Amino acid sequence: MRRGYFVFLFIILCYSTTSGQGYNPETGQWGYISKKYVSILTGYSSGDFNLKAESAFSNPQNPSERLWSAEVSDVSIYTHIPQLILKFGGWKGWKGAEMELSFIAHKIPSQIVYYDSHGQIFVPPTSDYPDGYYYPVEPQDSVDLSNGFLKFNLFSVGGSVYGNIHLSSKIKPYFGLGFSLGLNNITSKYPGPGSYAAKNVMAAFGYDINNAESLNTTDFGGSLHIPIGIKLLINEKIFFNTEFRFSKNFLSFGSSDAYLKERDKGTIDSFQLNFGIGTFIK
Repeated sequence: MRRGYFVFLFIILCYSTTSGQGYNPETGQWGYISKKYVSILTGYSSGDFNLKAESAFSNPQNPSERLWSAEVSDVSIYTHIPQLILKFGGWKGWKGAEMELSFIAHKIPSQIVYYDSHGQIFVPPTSDYPDGYYYPVEPQDSVDLSNGFLKFNLFSVGGSVYGNIHLSSKIKPYFGLGFSLGLNNITSKYPGPGSYAAKNVMAAFGYDINNAESLNTTDFGGSLHIPIGIKLLINEKIFFNTEFRFSKNFLSFGSSDAYLKERDKGTIDSFQLNFGIGTFIK
């Protein structure tokens, strides 16, 4: 009978450790232990940028259609400034939640891509063509993008909920789902990512796209992210945090000027690896 009692006590103690429960000597009851914390993480990421662009103007022959449209997929990106994430969170048992402030900066490195373009581009007036010129555009075999063709600076605030796995008293794996809103600043030395595909066509008619106004726009956007990580508790105050996350950022902005005005929508799919440190607060 006594042996059975010790086995039962051992099971209770194991469950307490792995489920985040503790014994309160004042009440004589078992209950979940709650933790609140603040942490800061930094790291790098890489991924892909996908763009859908269209002219802001209608086709003169068919006003229900845009003058031109262009798509490009799987454009490689990577961080050019270490990302920074500040978190405020807590857990109780297996349930956890966090609020976060983040800054992530990506850029497009030098590479060759393939635009799927349709419609016709309006070449702005030049000395040889004072009234401008409409030229049909077709899918591009290859387009060279220079290093830093587009730069993305994403500032966001959001939160996530996660499942906390109490593997031991010191090791706490977790996985979750989050959403953020923020400001997306997008810059380029070129006027727009869509019209850039026709730069060779415009150059043939005497128009240098490099002389157009460069892109610098800030717009609202949102993102979804899936964090998977481990918190390693060092003592009662400090823990280390390693986190891998997949993020999908949704971008919508207007670019270029005058005759080249365009509307752009895109997504950034990135894989991030972050490391950080946190402290528990009362």
